[in-house]
Amino acid sequence: MRRATRGPRNAVLARGIWLVARGIGSLPVPAALAVGRTLGRGAHAVLGRPRRLARRHVGLAFPELDERTRAGLVRDTFAHAGQSFAELGLWRRIARDPGYVQGNFEVLDAALAEGRGALAITGHAGNWELLAASVAARGYPLSVVARRVNDDRFDTLIRRFRGDRGMDILLRDAPDFLAQVRRALAGNRIVAILMDQDSRGAGVFVPFFGRPAHTPPGAAVLALRTRAPVVTVFIRRRPEGGHLITFERVPVERAAGTGQITTLTARFTAAIEAAIRRAPAEWVWWHERWRRQPPPDNLYSP
Repeated sequence: MRRATRGPRNAVLARGIWLVARGIGSLPVPAALAVGRTLGRGAHAVLGRPRRLARRHVGLAFPELDERTRAGLVRDTFAHAGQSFAELGLWRRIARDPGYVQGNFEVLDAALAEGRGALAITGHAGNWELLAASVAARGYPLSVVARRVNDDRFDTLIRRFRGDRGMDILLRDAPDFLAQVRRALAGNRIVAILMDQDSRGAGVFVPFFGRPAHTPPGAAVLALRTRAPVVTVFIRRRPEGGHLITFERVPVERAAGTGQITTLTARFTAAIEAAIRRAPAEWVWWHERWRRQPPPDNLYSP
């Protein structure tokens, strides 16, 4: 019965998400963010499995925290997710406020000045959709690497948002994916890659909060093959309101050796971990990041 009704249920849910986002977008910004926080806290109360996963993963990453502190961090994570959803609905207003999202874009300008495009490495930290939209809104040519969502309705919903913000989507499972990336870089575009999830397919094990994490090596492969400049980029909330985007140039040594891909993947992952530690309530702790573990003879050591 659940399989038979999945399509109609997903259609209703996707439509509902879109309508709620539009409704939130009609509110004043402080009120919309307050509604978002309330929605996030409501999700924390009713979504038992994600809440339990988040608490367990926070415990793995921060074993020094007591149970009460971990629970508070998880609640804050859900509230942040609700605010991030509200900001998607508020996007048109946010885009007109130059102070809402700030950043050191001069680092990105310097990378693009070389004329070979740029690889932007990031993760699901902060409001990553707002990060991409803000970069594109400033006139930067942006292509985001993503996978197609299995359900057509949710795929259309996500594409509707991303496409409306002036960015291109490169599907990583497309047969000509590498050719698309090369064309984007040749056009001096930014190719953004989120690489902090244990996705299907090939991967290497690198440290993440002190534990081996199965990590897609595509970003490292592209960095070594294309010779494009590489930057990390993250977004986090500012205490006074709005967000701060931080770019940092990453040197890439292209010396001979078979361990380059793993070494570079570990370096990128360490940058993502550092960003999460700066704002731990802004990462997706319900994701099963350590779902797969390596055999004892396959542990990474720098």
